[in-house]
Amino acid sequence: MRRARLGGCWGWTFSTTQKGMDISPSNESDEPATKRICARCVDEPFLKALIGAAGVEAYCSYCEAESRTITIEELADHVETAFDHHYERTPTEPEGLEAAMLSENEGSYSWKRHGEQVLWAIANAAGIKEEAAGDVVSVLEERHSDHESAKMGEECPFDKNSYYAEKNPGCDEFSAKWSEFENGLKTEARFFSRSAQVTLDEIFADLPNLRTSKASPAVMSVGPEAEIKSLYRARVFAAEDEKLEEALKYPWEHLGPPPMLAATAGRMNARGISVFYGAIESATALAEVRPPVGSKVAIAKFTIERSLKLLDVEALKSVAITGSIFDPGFMGLIQRANFLEILSGRISRPVMPNEEAFEYLATQAVADYLATEAKLDGIIFPSVQVGHASSNVVLFHHSSRVTEVELPKGTDLTAILEQHDSDGVSPDYHVWEVVPRTPATAAPSEPDPFNLDLTPVNYELFDPRIPSLKIDFASVTVHHIKAVNFNADEYPVKRYHTVEPE
Repeated sequence: MRRARLGGCWGWTFSTTQKGMDISPSNESDEPATKRICARCVDEPFLKALIGAAGVEAYCSYCEAESRTITIEELADHVETAFDHHYERTPTEPEGLEAAMLSENEGSYSWKRHGEQVLWAIANAAGIKEEAAGDVVSVLEERHSDHESAKMGEECPFDKNSYYAEKNPGCDEFSAKWSEFENGLKTEARFFSRSAQVTLDEIFADLPNLRTSKASPAVMSVGPEAEIKSLYRARVFAAEDEKLEEALKYPWEHLGPPPMLAATAGRMNARGISVFYGAIESATALAEVRPPVGSKVAIAKFTIERSLKLLDVEALKSVAITGSIFDPGFMGLIQRANFLEILSGRISRPVMPNEEAFEYLATQAVADYLATEAKLDGIIFPSVQVGHASSNVVLFHHSSRVTEVELPKGTDLTAILEQHDSDGVSPDYHVWEVVPRTPATAAPSEPDPFNLDLTPVNYELFDPRIPSLKIDFASVTVHHIKAVNFNADEYPVKRYHTVEPE
C-alpha cells in the first residue's frame, strides 16, 4: 500500500511483493514543481533553517519521511534569487584574449567553458542531491524558456546545458553613497548632516566584531598590555632655535599634540581640534613631517599609559564575511566588505597640498564619527611616506592628553644646543634642570570668609580628559636634515613632429 497524491488529495495505493505488503509513504508527482523537500535533504544551513521554520508538515518526495517541507517551486524561487545576485551565466563561446588565442593557435589550444554546469552549480550551492537539483533546474528552465530564442539557437537562463560561475557583486551602491557623502560635505552641509551620519552608520555597522580573513580584528588594542606600547612624534624647527630650546625643556608640552588655538586642520582633524599624530617607528615619524633641508627635527617617544582602541585601516582590506547567498541581506554585507577595501586605500592615500582643504573633509568627518559614535580612541593606518611597511597613528582628542610633568616651584631649566671648542662649534644637546632646596612649609592660615577670590577661571587650563600618554625623556633626539631622498618612477616624454595634411 502506497500513499499517493491524487488530484490534489492524498490517498493510498496498494502493491504486493514476495515478502508482503509495501506500505511506505510516497508523494511522488509527475510535476517537479509540486514535489516537496524537507530540511534533512538540504545541507545549506540557511535553507535548512528556513524550511524548518516556515515549512509545512508533509511527506518529502526524496526521503519519503514526514517532516516540515517546502515545494520544489518554492526552493526554485530562492535559488533563482540567489543566482541572480551571486552567479552569472558564462559565455557559450570564447571571448577576447581566449578567442584570439584560439584563432592564432588553431588545433593546439583547446577552450573549455568556464564555471559549473547548472545542475551541479545548484546542487553545490543549495546542498541538495542530484535528483532534487534536477527538479529545480526543470522548474527554472521552464520558467525562463523562450520559444523564439530557442529557434535561433540562443541559450536561455537555467537551460540544462548552461554553465554558471560566481560573480563579484562589487560595491556600486556603497560607492554611490560615499560619493554623495563627500559631495554633501563639500557643497551642502559641512558641520551637520543626518544623511552623512546614516551613510557612516551603514558603512561602519558592527565595527568591533569585524574580522579579517586571518581572524585579526578590525579594532585593535594598543597600550601597556598590547604589542604597541609607545608612539613617536616629530616636530620641525626651521631656523627656530629659541622654540627648539623651549621644546627640549618642556617636551611633554611642545612635542605632544598642539594646544587648541594652534591646531591646524589635518587628515583626521578640523582646525582647532587637537589630536595626536604619531608613528610606531621614529624613522616614520621623521618622514611624515616632510622636513626641508637645513631644518632640525625633534622626536620623542610617548608611552601609552592605558588601553586604547584603534581602527586598523589595513584590516579593512580583507574583511571576512560569513553567511548564505540565500540570505537576502548577505549581498549587502559582501558589497560593504568590498567597499571597505576601497575605503582603506582612500583613508591613507597621499593628498596634494593644494587639495587638502577639500580632500580632508571626508576623512575628518570619518574621524569625528569614529570618536563620537563608534567610541574609538584613534586610527592606525599605513604610512605612504616610507618605502617599507610602517604605520601612523592618530589619537582622537579625548585620548590624546599627555601627562603633565610637575616641576617643583622655582625650578630653573636651561637648554644647550651646541658647544664651542678649539675645533669650532658642534651640536651638543642637553638640558640642565636645577631644583631649589625644599623650602620650609608654613603653617596653613585660616581662610577669611569675607575675602572673596574674584580671579577669573582660565578654562583653557582645565582639562577633564584622562591622560593617555607619557613623555619618555631618554628618547628625545634632534635630527639635522642634510638631504632628502626620493623614491620615484621615471617615464620618458615622447615628442612627435608631423606636417598637417592638405
